Amino acid sequence: MAGERAALFGSDLQVVERAGGLDLLPDAAGDLALAQGNDNIVQALTLRLRVRKGELARLGWAEYGSRLHELIGEPNNRRTHLKLMAFARAAIEQDARVSKVTSVESMVIAGERDVVRLLMEISLIETPNPLNLVFDVKLT
Repeated sequence: MAGERAALFGSDLQVVERAGGLDLLPDAAGDLALAQGNDNIVQALTLRLRVRKGELARLGWAEYGSRLHELIGEPNNRRTHLKLMAFARAAIEQDARVSKVTSVESMVIAGERDVVRLLMEISLIETPNPLNLVFDVKLT
């Protein structure tokens, strides 16, 4: 099954969050590390949420990304949560490996007034079990 998921969800350079940005990782042999299979689909969907829609238009990817950045500065209330959930669903469902987003919920993290946590259940193509993806959005 792991080999099937690797073939189905592909591979890409593995990135890690550092100092507010993303950085590449080395592997044990000193080459660049790869995210494969399940790790790759999680990374790909997370990156799609992080990138501003239209940011990659010059590279031919005008529709890639999400509109979550449009809500920075908005109050942390139910209206903003509904928009966040809709923007996240729309972005995730653009990935060809996603059948559908079966649920999106939002919650406020205790002690984090300006952070909204999105909890998504995603049906992927040719897989029986959904993917659970958690993504935090800072509103400041």
